[in-house]
Amino acid sequence: MICVSVMLAIFLGWPLAFGGKSPGLDASIVDARPVAAAVAATRAKPPAPAPAHAAAPAPAAEPAAPVKPESCYKRYQREVKQCSGSSSAACRLKAADGWDLCEATGFWPE
Repeated sequence: MICVSVMLAIFLGWPLAFGGKSPGLDASIVDARPVAAAVAATRAKPPAPAPAHAAAPAPAAEPAAPVKPESCYKRYQREVKQCSGSSSAACRLKAADGWDLCEATGFWPE
């Protein structure tokens, strides 16, 4: 632990003690100024007017309400209800594994 602390102190203290200016940093700032000016110039242009013969856009239909995804536990309950017969223990174990993966990833495994 002491070794790691000493190495970290040297790593952080070296530039302070020996003038840690990076020559590449200043050059990149100088090179970025013309690019920033060009980007600002392109953003300042007004949009082109629409042609006169263009049809008016149709009114947009109301968007459907977003479908809420089923929770992992609800999906687990639904899967367990489908388990029956002699392999119900294996089916329940598979459903429990799916529930665990769903909780971890957010998606039910296929």
